[in-house]
Amino acid sequence: MAKKRRRRRQQEQPQVENRREVRLRARDRERNLRLTAIVGGIVGVALLLILYGVVNELIIKPNSVLAQVENESIVTRDFWQQARLRQSELENQRLRLQLFAQQFGDSSLFASQIASINATLASPLTLGTQVLNEMIEAAVLQIKAPEVGVSVTDEEVEETLREEVAQGQGALTVPQATATADAAAEATATAETFTPTPVPSPMPTPEDEADSEPTAAAAEVEPETVEEAPTPEPPAVLTDALYQEGLSTLEDNLRENAGMNLAGYREVIRARLLRNKVSETISQELVSSTEEQVRVRHILISVDPEPPPETEESSGETEGETSLPGTPSPVSESEQEKDESTDAPATELTEGDAVEDNEGDGRSPPEVPSPPEIWNPDTNGDGRVDDAEALAFAQTLHQRILDGEDFADLALRFSNDPGSGTQGGDLGWAGRGRYVPEFDEVAFSLAVGEMSAPIKSTFGYHIIEVLERDDERPKEEASLQQEYAEAFQTWLQEQVLSLNIDRPDNLAAMLPRNLGDSDEQ
Repeated sequence: MAKKRRRRRQQEQPQVENRREVRLRARDRERNLRLTAIVGGIVGVALLLILYGVVNELIIKPNSVLAQVENESIVTRDFWQQARLRQSELENQRLRLQLFAQQFGDSSLFASQIASINATLASPLTLGTQVLNEMIEAAVLQIKAPEVGVSVTDEEVEETLREEVAQGQGALTVPQATATADAAAEATATAETFTPTPVPSPMPTPEDEADSEPTAAAAEVEPETVEEAPTPEPPAVLTDALYQEGLSTLEDNLRENAGMNLAGYREVIRARLLRNKVSETISQELVSSTEEQVRVRHILISVDPEPPPETEESSGETEGETSLPGTPSPVSESEQEKDESTDAPATELTEGDAVEDNEGDGRSPPEVPSPPEIWNPDTNGDGRVDDAEALAFAQTLHQRILDGEDFADLALRFSNDPGSGTQGGDLGWAGRGRYVPEFDEVAFSLAVGEMSAPIKSTFGYHIIEVLERDDERPKEEASLQQEYAEAFQTWLQEQVLSLNIDRPDNLAAMLPRNLGDSDEQ
């Protein structure tokens, strides 16, 4: 019992540690503190790096200046939004083209356009470069627009936005509906004032009058009723409620596809309108809508190229021929011989043959040309028309016209330019530079009604006659629009080169994430 109490007292009394144990415990405590500090520092640095990355991606990098045009800055966030917007537009355009290809049943009609879109979407750097170049050009136009007196108002931006929303809703804005109604009313008024040319009816014969008498059975038959096709309903006019609904849908699509809000999209519309207005102003200043033009007709006698040495592979193949700009290719030699044999059979007939063919029909026999006319330029019979033969034949035709033969008839029969030959050699109206230089120079040097001697070009020998001339004839619309586009693009590039522009050194590193990640529809 006493031993148990003594043992209990010893356990309850604190044990006295020696110095060695104290030092070991203190050393362990210091080591643990150092390890804790190191781990805490590593974790802190990692958290700081993560926080910096988040701040950099969400705040610093998006708000950084990507490019500078004089004092105009292009912010990275705007570049990201427009790049994603362009990607979405290209994807939608590709889908529409694919749907068109399915409707037409021929994918080759849109194959090149689809391939071009696919190539752009497959290269984020190409897509980003295109968008950045357009944003730089927009900044240049923003600087230069006041100099040419062009601006875009908020009302114009809102009207364009309203038209886009209306199109998405399958409706028309009030101005569009008014314009459509005015156009329909004008077309109706024009149709009402149109008087068809009366066609005289043949005089009825007694047999026709007898046949036209109605019978009792015919009188009882009711006229057949023709069902008219239902008139399609006109598009609805965009109401405020429909506009707000479409605007909400547009905003959702912009946020999902481009991370853009309506304010940013309004600036995209403003830049597009400004470009169109500056383009129209500059183009009309630099390009005249009229030009000196002549209307000519010609006869072409082409020169056959030297035949290549025949081989087993090339035998039977013919080399393609070149035509005048804007005209079909000259007929081949075999077609020419066929046409000439069809148009001018007189060379194949003798006087006796002609009389025999017309024997008994009461007509006089055809006259035999004297001296014999030259119907085939190939005088040496080698199967091709060389330069000397073409010139000699052209000179013969030229003399025949001077002697009073009809230019159009000879062009129809002998010209190697079938496109104009079927029109009597008429090439229509054209301005300077439309034809090859040799042809162009002569055509614009002749007076109206004057005809040239045979002149040579890369196509052969031409006999040219000027039918009309107009020093201020309006240009064709397609040609004029092309000149407008080229003139504006040249002017714009000059303005870009004249300004101080800082571009990013490494655009690939500044592209938005996931750009180009899209599934082919």
